[in-house]
Amino acid sequence: MGYIWWKIPSSVCAPTSVCIARIAPSQRVFLLQRNSEINTRFVFALRIIGKGFTAAKKLCATLNLPAFLSKVSFRIQELKLLHASVLVAENSMKHAAGEIRNADGPVPSVKCGVSVDGTWQRRGYSSLNGVVSAISILSGKVDDMEVISKFCKKCDTKTSSSSFALKHQCANHKGSSGNMEVIGAYRIFERSVNSRGLIYSEYFGRWRF
Repeated sequence: MGYIWWKIPSSVCAPTSVCIARIAPSQRVFLLQRNSEINTRFVFALRIIGKGFTAAKKLCATLNLPAFLSKVSFRIQELKLLHASVLVAENSMKHAAGEIRNADGPVPSVKCGVSVDGTWQRRGYSSLNGVVSAISILSGKVDDMEVISKFCKKCDTKTSSSSFALKHQCANHKGSSGNMEVIGAYRIFERSVNSRGLIYSEYFGRWRF
């Protein structure tokens, strides 16, 4: 079996030394996978508190750590987390709707009541992004949600003839930020039968006109 030589930082070993460790290929694969997991968790923690790449650089500099993620690598980790989050959220909402229908498979539509409320990224009804959620009165779980955005940097800079324009649909709202909740609720109610197999017959909440 062949071995590789792996340089270990002095911070891991003695304060005044630099160690050279002999690591088998199988162990190297484990280390690479572990490093990838650490990168993902690092980006995930930053996104949870609303921070991005610039904050990651400042944090690493403050802790006297090398900037081990480039901007491209950071974005790749973000997209990986986005894909996983969307998948988990969609499965969770479908399962919540299935509990109301007492089955996870396709069944006739069931009437139920929901509480609808919206929130924004920034206060003052001037936010460019918002989200509207529908919560079941029976189970207290989220049945559906609609993410609304008024502006996207990529959408704003792309050309109408590019293939990117056909695939990327991020900005999905035109109008005031205060109207996002009404539009989001309308979209959720409109697709309730096809996407969740539910008829939202009762509404609990408040409108902002």
